[in-house]
Amino acid sequence: MPAKPTNDGSQPAGSDKGAPFVEPESESVEATLKEVSTDAPVPDEAPMPADVVDDLPALDLPVADIPLEDIPQKTVKPSGRGKVFSPLVALLTIFSKFVGLARDIVVLSAFGAGLASDSYNYAYMVTGGVLVLFGGLGGPFHQSAVAILSSRKDNENIGKLAGQLLLWTALIMSVFSIALYFLAPYVVPLALPGNGADQQALWTTTVTQLRIMVPMIVIAGLVGVGCGISNTFKEYFWPSMAPAVASIAIIIAVFGFRDEAGLCLGIGTLIGAIGQFIVQWPGIMRAKPAFLQFDFITKLQPGMKEYLQMLWPAFITTSIGQLNVYVDMFFTSRLEQGGWTAILNANKLVQLPLGVLLTAMLVPLLPHFTELVAAKKIDELKVELRRALTLLWFLALPLSAVLIALPAPIVQLLFERGQFDERAVGLFTTVLVFLVPSIFFYVARDLLTRVFFAHQDSTTPYKIAILSIFVKAFFDWLLVVYFPLGIGGIALSTSIVTIFNLSLLSFLLRKKLGNLGGMKLVKPVSVMLFASAACALTSYFTFNFVGTPLEALCQHFLISEKLARTIQLFLALAISSSLGMALYFVLCHLSRLEEAGIIVRRVKSKLKK
Repeated sequence: MPAKPTNDGSQPAGSDKGAPFVEPESESVEATLKEVSTDAPVPDEAPMPADVVDDLPALDLPVADIPLEDIPQKTVKPSGRGKVFSPLVALLTIFSKFVGLARDIVVLSAFGAGLASDSYNYAYMVTGGVLVLFGGLGGPFHQSAVAILSSRKDNENIGKLAGQLLLWTALIMSVFSIALYFLAPYVVPLALPGNGADQQALWTTTVTQLRIMVPMIVIAGLVGVGCGISNTFKEYFWPSMAPAVASIAIIIAVFGFRDEAGLCLGIGTLIGAIGQFIVQWPGIMRAKPAFLQFDFITKLQPGMKEYLQMLWPAFITTSIGQLNVYVDMFFTSRLEQGGWTAILNANKLVQLPLGVLLTAMLVPLLPHFTELVAAKKIDELKVELRRALTLLWFLALPLSAVLIALPAPIVQLLFERGQFDERAVGLFTTVLVFLVPSIFFYVARDLLTRVFFAHQDSTTPYKIAILSIFVKAFFDWLLVVYFPLGIGGIALSTSIVTIFNLSLLSFLLRKKLGNLGGMKLVKPVSVMLFASAACALTSYFTFNFVGTPLEALCQHFLISEKLARTIQLFLALAISSSLGMALYFVLCHLSRLEEAGIIVRRVKSKLKK
């Protein structure tokens, strides 16, 4: 049980006895961060690759108000078996993110932001959303399978148990798949009221896409159990590659079988999901599953009953998290075509750098925080929390500054080709302008959530997430219907809900731990915000200053106008963002921000080697 704060909130009961806890000098920050990133104990599962949520909005857009971790967690026990965030997983995460970006570029170039892409994305948020949330690492099937198999992997009946896990999962998810297939024509008009003359076309195409991809619901469960079996036998490579396999399948489908209605997207996505299950097969076969069990319903293996009992609460919890998807889908369907495509893909653009950053930082912190809670070192936990928070902000704010200063050029460079026209650029830019400011609050919210998990408390974040669904619905209505901000209203409501979640988490965490020392964050945050503003202004004015000369230079040496435009945008963005980020770092270093000092010392140590 976590130590409770005393009346003054300054020294929790159960903290180290004797002299009051003294926060270490700044020199210890580097050692602490190094310890967190390299020597923290590993949990029984592999780290979750950032790209496992690549296909879902992660900045509290439709689904992120309940993160993947907001399901019952296993207790993390120190094991001392090595590094938490291995270089292999880091490389696979980065590889999957960039393959996902390539997929988005190909899809948007082929279909732009219109009826075909919207219909596909609406259908995908039901079927593909199930695959990502339920089938991914950290999902309910994965968590439940690992919990059941870990203590039984050396049992002689492990093959029968693994076989039953897969058979029962396929049976359960088949029921949902069949029901959705037949109910789709009735459910889609209720979830997507649509708008204007394209209403019927939206419904028809979405139902078709939904029916193509509905087998993914079954595959989601099998992928989740497959991940659990693979991780139980320490197979991490192929599960980490699964998102890239799915992206490659979609790219091939678009290039080879493109059609006007975009049905190739649904077919490619289904094939990619099958591929995600196939790559789990080497890990699954480590358990030697027995599939020829005709009595698997009447004769349950030891552990099977516990699996079903664990699965349903986690299944329901994760399903409730999907309600935010349908709230946003409902309101977005009433807006102009391409709105839903813009919302999803603008978020992916933000997640490209941020997802890797959060995975690298947050994965090691959960076991580290758990150790501190178990040792009742509450004061040290607060210090580590503040350090991690300032480091996350230090890394995330310059990225936010560049995105807020130059959203349109970034979108043009990445996506403006083929069917992706100026109108689509405008939609994406609008979403980014309202969404990017939430990054500051989002990284803090995810970090505070880890502290609750370290206390084995997933209930509090879950309750806040449930409440946020109603807050999201209210602000969607307010900013889309009452104040007609269009898709900008959807993105702005996301930012507001993120702030709401963070505020409640901070309030309840202070009640749990006592004074968090928030005043100690005022100076570093003020410095970082000032430096971020300078970064944004420098990037904006530099881009406009160098843009015209670079355009003339590129057109002079290159015959292709499109190629010249692409190279000009790339060079202008590279120069302006580099200058902006360099100024950000210099200002932070001159202000003696210890995060900047850590980077300087590490660079110097590398140069000396």
